[in-house]
Amino acid sequence: MPVLDLRLAPAAATCWVTALVLLPMSTTHAARTALTGGAVALLVLIAMVREARRTREDPGTSARSDRRPGVHQLLASGSGQVLLVSLVLACTAGAVAGQGAVRERGQMSVLISEGADVQVQGTVVASAVPVAGGVGGRTRLDLAATAVEWSTTPGPRRGRAHVTLLVLGGAELLDAPYGAVVTVQGTLRALEPGDARSAMLIVSSTSTGGDEEVIQVDEPPGAVTRAVNAVRTDFMQVARDLPGQARGLVPGVGIGDTSMLDPALDDALVVTSLTHITAVSGSHFAIIAAAVSGLCSILRAPRWARVVVAGTVMTGFVLLVHPEPSVLRAALMGAVALSAVLLGRPSQAVAALSVTVMGLLLVDPWLARSYGFALSVLATAGLVLGTAPIARGLARALPSWLALAIAVPVAAQLACAPVIVLLDPSVSVYSVPANLLAAPALVPATLLSVVSALVSPWWPVGALAVARAAGWSTWWIAEVAEGFAAAPHARVPWPAGIGGASLLAALTLALVVLLRSWRAVVWSIGAGLAVVRQVVAPRRPARAGAGPRRASRTLDALVGPAVTALGPARRAARPLVPLLVALGTGVVLVVVVTLVRPLWVGMLAGGPGPGPAGWPPDWEVAQCDVGQGDAMVVRTAPGHGLMIDVGPSGGGAGRCLTELGIEHVDLLVLSHFHADHVGGIEDVLAAASVGEVLVSPVLDPASQAAEVLDLLAEHGILVTTATAAASGVVAGDATVSWRVLAPVLDAQTSTGAASDVEGGANDGSVALEVRTQHLSVVALGDLEREGQAGLLRRLRTEGTEEVDVVKMAHHGSAVQDVALAQLLSPRVTLVSSGAGNTYGHPAPDAVSLYRSVGSAILRTDVCGTVGVLERDGELLVVGECP
Repeated sequence: MPVLDLRLAPAAATCWVTALVLLPMSTTHAARTALTGGAVALLVLIAMVREARRTREDPGTSARSDRRPGVHQLLASGSGQVLLVSLVLACTAGAVAGQGAVRERGQMSVLISEGADVQVQGTVVASAVPVAGGVGGRTRLDLAATAVEWSTTPGPRRGRAHVTLLVLGGAELLDAPYGAVVTVQGTLRALEPGDARSAMLIVSSTSTGGDEEVIQVDEPPGAVTRAVNAVRTDFMQVARDLPGQARGLVPGVGIGDTSMLDPALDDALVVTSLTHITAVSGSHFAIIAAAVSGLCSILRAPRWARVVVAGTVMTGFVLLVHPEPSVLRAALMGAVALSAVLLGRPSQAVAALSVTVMGLLLVDPWLARSYGFALSVLATAGLVLGTAPIARGLARALPSWLALAIAVPVAAQLACAPVIVLLDPSVSVYSVPANLLAAPALVPATLLSVVSALVSPWWPVGALAVARAAGWSTWWIAEVAEGFAAAPHARVPWPAGIGGASLLAALTLALVVLLRSWRAVVWSIGAGLAVVRQVVAPRRPARAGAGPRRASRTLDALVGPAVTALGPARRAARPLVPLLVALGTGVVLVVVVTLVRPLWVGMLAGGPGPGPAGWPPDWEVAQCDVGQGDAMVVRTAPGHGLMIDVGPSGGGAGRCLTELGIEHVDLLVLSHFHADHVGGIEDVLAAASVGEVLVSPVLDPASQAAEVLDLLAEHGILVTTATAAASGVVAGDATVSWRVLAPVLDAQTSTGAASDVEGGANDGSVALEVRTQHLSVVALGDLEREGQAGLLRRLRTEGTEEVDVVKMAHHGSAVQDVALAQLLSPRVTLVSSGAGNTYGHPAPDAVSLYRSVGSAILRTDVCGTVGVLERDGELLVVGECP
């Protein structure tokens, strides 16, 4: 068995960690780190040169030492490794510093920090796609900005830009073709430090005055890009004539376009870890390159010709699916994995993977913070390192071709599982069998879909016939995904965060060791049985005339046959042992996690879990028990959340965040400035970092508003005043979007006192709609009769989608708009009120009203802190409700 060449692995790991750590920091830190790494490398190099000279000048040194050491010898030495790691550290830090300096050049960084309204020109580098869970047909695209224009007192000014922006707007963004140079108008919003995109540009009519187009195409794409776009458009037109699942899966498998994929099927793919099928991944490139290489082999083409043809075809496929960063990354990773399989040299594949990782990170350091990059690297590493050993183990019981087919998804799933848990704190129980069953269908589905796409501009009828054939393969993929997704316990909750990922990684490693050492495990069982027999009833020399001891005789009857038969049984069952061990380990793991949930799981995960004791880690909405006040949290990511109000002083809002595992509040919304909604601001700031604050335009009570705003200014937190058209996504996460529903104020009364609003400060409350991947939530603040009526008029005019959860207005006071409750008709209504309060909240009539529209009522005065989540289309409640 060849020894793995891991000499470049430490350098690749250093490159990754350096970029990961330095990206959120300033360019000054990165530059200093680069200088430090360079200095260390120089010192090591000087020491190595001196040592080499001393060795050559030593009379006792053999003649062989006169030869200069090669690269392999240098990398194998400790000093050579230190030199390489130091150089990589310096280069990576230099890349971060240099690209960070380019980002900060010019006026763009200032405009981003100010949240300015701007006009940006740039090239579309990621196609416009609808936002999942978005409001009002929201769409997103990526724009490589080259110029920016902003307003000043003397007049508009224009400057250069060197940043990538996430553009979020309406359906009009779909008119911007990939590769086109466009001009977009909108409002800049900062993203988290270290994000690959410098900022978010929110496109809305308010940023353009309502009388100009928010986006216009200045230059069409180049000739090659236009041709590719035409192929994609014609292929999508062909796909529209396909039935059922094929309409979404065939273009998804072929060109990565999931715009027509059924949401229910999409969810099933997520549950079964089959999303890589519709996201252009390394496996797609490997399939296409393998098919081309096989065809060249049949034609007896020389090796160099195979490489040229495969490279040309893969380049064409990159153009077909658009050369976005994720696609280029997948192409490189697929090439590495395919090379390892075709050449049969996984040891060299590790070095190739390490070089690929370093090259990509030096060109684009922001990949270090990309989950997609991490999954690509881990999947590739799993394929090149784990496929052959797993296949050899399975080949004892299965045909070699079937063993290899099974080994590929198993290796990839085992490698990626710890990172997937960071994205979604749950374990897909059936991911391995689902991938096993779906993998054979992916090959014909990919090849036929690509052929159909290439034929579609010239022969639509033939393209449709090929696409229908591809649909037969995708039918099987859909059946596998939906079948396993509907199975019991398809997803098992798992501890979130680094602790949960580390725990799963440790268990995965233990499983791998167990599979590789199953002979030792079986031998240990036999030895253990023998030891038990000897300890309980040790054999002693028999006395003359005495028969065997009863205990020994009894134990021999029970254990002896097992020990004696273990050898032949082991030989007979040898082909099945790896499968049985894997199956048994998986069953034990599922039982432990789902049924027992032992204390050590929480301890290793860094606490009792992301929520109050007993809460599942995938809770989505929580109403904190802060007494007579309001504090709601919407979970946006592990450790992150969107918070609406902070309750009264001493109400425990900060404690609630800690119990929920929220360490960073991406967006804090203060609905209005009454003390029972903003009094707990200091507790919240002490418990979690806050990214941005959205406040009511009604600054009343004035003293309370001034105190809160001054405190936020002291902490350097960006404060934005809510307007009726305000909307956005949380920290760039397109699966969590929000929009302001109320107050409905015009531009002339965007801020002011309570007297400007008929219902006082309460009717100045910010009513917010939040849409997560699974839930739609509406928080009504303390809106009174007029405020609720205004909201009702707006929703009737603009239309509304299904609402899952409503936070009842004003702690459940008797002032509730019947028509608004009927229009919203939430499945769950949250009421935040203090036990034994003197206001009579919630009023019996208010509770009866929302019950009459079919809503379940959850009250903090009865349930304490209460949460809501969605599973398999059903809403589940967590808390201590009677």
